[in-house]
Amino acid sequence: MDKKNFILGLLCLSAAFFLFSNQERKLREQLQSSANVEKTAETPVKAEVPMEGMGTSYKLPSFNPSQMVTLENAFIKVHFFLLGGAIHSVEMKRFSADISGIRSYIFNQQATYPALTLAWDPKHPWTTDFKITAQTDHFIQFSAELPDGTVVVRGYQIEKSDARNPYTIRNEFAIRQSNFTHDSVWLYLGTMPDTPGDKYLEYLNFAVFDGKKVQFKRMADFEASNGFLGIGRHGAHSYLKKEQPARWVALKNQFFTAILTPKKSVDGYLTFPRNVEGCRFLDGLVKFELTGSDVRIASDYFVGPKDFMLLDKMGEGQDQLMQFGFFGAVSKILLMSMRGIHALIPNWGWTIILLTIIIKMLMWPITQAQLRSSKKMASIQVPLKQIREKYKANPQKLQMETMKLFKENKINPAAGCLPIFIQIPIFIGLYYMLRTSSEIRFQSFLWIKDLSVPDTIAYWGSFPINILPLLMGITMFVQMRITPTPSMDGMQQKIIKWMPFIFLVFCYSFPAALILYWTVQNLFTIFQQWLTNRMMKNVQPEPLKH
Repeated sequence: MDKKNFILGLLCLSAAFFLFSNQERKLREQLQSSANVEKTAETPVKAEVPMEGMGTSYKLPSFNPSQMVTLENAFIKVHFFLLGGAIHSVEMKRFSADISGIRSYIFNQQATYPALTLAWDPKHPWTTDFKITAQTDHFIQFSAELPDGTVVVRGYQIEKSDARNPYTIRNEFAIRQSNFTHDSVWLYLGTMPDTPGDKYLEYLNFAVFDGKKVQFKRMADFEASNGFLGIGRHGAHSYLKKEQPARWVALKNQFFTAILTPKKSVDGYLTFPRNVEGCRFLDGLVKFELTGSDVRIASDYFVGPKDFMLLDKMGEGQDQLMQFGFFGAVSKILLMSMRGIHALIPNWGWTIILLTIIIKMLMWPITQAQLRSSKKMASIQVPLKQIREKYKANPQKLQMETMKLFKENKINPAAGCLPIFIQIPIFIGLYYMLRTSSEIRFQSFLWIKDLSVPDTIAYWGSFPINILPLLMGITMFVQMRITPTPSMDGMQQKIIKWMPFIFLVFCYSFPAALILYWTVQNLFTIFQQWLTNRMMKNVQPEPLKH
């Protein structure tokens, strides 16, 4: 590896880690910005006037069997509430609420209102008792007459267990007003909690798709900010509201989502955060314009895991909720590969190890070319030094003779950087894929209890003790010790020496699945370098030709 390749490779790696560190830094600054805004602004930033009663005018009652009716398939169990004729909660039968796996994960469990509650305005949901007018194994219909004489009929149908998307709840409501006094109606989407692995609330979002792109409203958007040089400066928001048509809207966190895809576009939205006993929640509502006194609005309501295959089948860009980032195509390929391997080896830890080995085998020729080039570069240091001494006053001749030496010894100076260019997209693609895919949530491997979070085994005070990053640092140190670095100066040698420690600090809080990948990759590279060193033990440089 020559000096130019080293610098280029270092810049590539630095750029990759900048994406991660800068992203978390921005989120951390946004979440803390409200504490810094009052003294730095020229004039005080005033917060919006909160909507009185938002999130407090009505509380979801506790589970009452006499007020409930349930529909279920093999994937979800939907509890309907007679009050409002809406969804009290949705149990995801194939996902546990905690690592013990005893209880199912429940959506909308700590909600402000039942999901899909209707309201003339967001602050006052309908709390009228509905009656069941029809029911089968997968269908239920409610009806009620509101105090103002409006008649409302609501119908829900869950998919059968063998359906294409069994997490979808098809729903429809019909409103007949005795007098056309209301020209719009609001529909409450439910509430989405944060997750332990998303400490900066990066993935707790309200998403809006306008037919072209998805806009994500993050928790940081509710905090006060001075913007950039005063541009975009705003106070803290108790809610975000916008009159904007949208093809679908969604609430999501790191692993789960609730998506409303109506047959007609929504006409506006409102979202607001809540804090309940230290847990952060994000709620959302959508607005439908009513074109007459008698209207009917149908939609699909997906409540389930952030499973790329399920979201992709919905066909209107819902797969963008995975937030795979710039290298999304790489993330999708890796995810499909992981699922294929897991179908044969039903353990996600071994799946990641096998995926790593397959990637390294596919990259073997390229990596081998890099290692051979490094080894050959080490063998020509004496003649290279002679050329530099001889032609130090003639840069053009020095470059010509250096390239000639490389050519005679079949050394490609660019071979050292190509594997880095390939590995960076793979690493970034894995990073985003493993952080947002529900497949590895609560999946254990060896001492690792959950592959989606760091493999913390204990705490030293408040500092977590993670084993895998330490193993990764050790394997990286060994790899760099046995890799030839012939043309590096003193400063470069020092940087290489500290590189394992730098990577250890950067990656310490990464998901265990990602660190497992990198550790296995290091071990494989160590083996490949050892093999190359043995094969090229007696390589001698071509003699200088004058």
